Amino acid sequence: MATVADADESLRGEVLDPVRGKPGVLTALAWIALAALSVVVVFGCLAVRSDRARESQRQEFVAGAVAGTLALIDVHSATLDEDLATLKSLTTGTFADELKSGESAFVASIRDFAVDSDGRVDTAALASESGTSGVVLIAASAQVGNSAGESSARTYRLRIGVEEVDGRVLMSSVEFVP
Repeated sequence: MATVADADESLRGEVLDPVRGKPGVLTALAWIALAALSVVVVFGCLAVRSDRARESQRQEFVAGAVAGTLALIDVHSATLDEDLATLKSLTTGTFADELKSGESAFVASIRDFAVDSDGRVDTAALASESGTSGVVLIAASAQVGNSAGESSARTYRLRIGVEEVDGRVLMSSVEFVP
């Protein structure tokens, strides 16, 4: 005679193990889980790669602005031609046009007064970015001397516009901030 315990045993096999004996279903579930995991891993890797590329571009924007700022405030009458060539090579757009139009006055003032300016960037940070351009805020300082023997410390706060041109980050605008 069958007991309740026997009935429970016979039902347990049917209710608790509905997939047992169906290897195709288990295999399909395993493949679906593996595919889902693969998709998650691929999208995760792509997200990390994209974040690294954006961070690299941000660092290049800051580095370009720092290099341009140093070329602007670290000038010496003895090496003016090289300093000016360096500055020109780091500019584009509006600032390059302004520099070209004011070049003779810039050169004359440095040569006439034998200006020597030892500049440094104290801090720099990316303020904004959009595609291949950005704005970098810079705090800089310089020790400036001249032919009269005068020497003074100067501080600068600048808003530098940068643009990526042919794989190089160049200064496109310079604004002295009060």
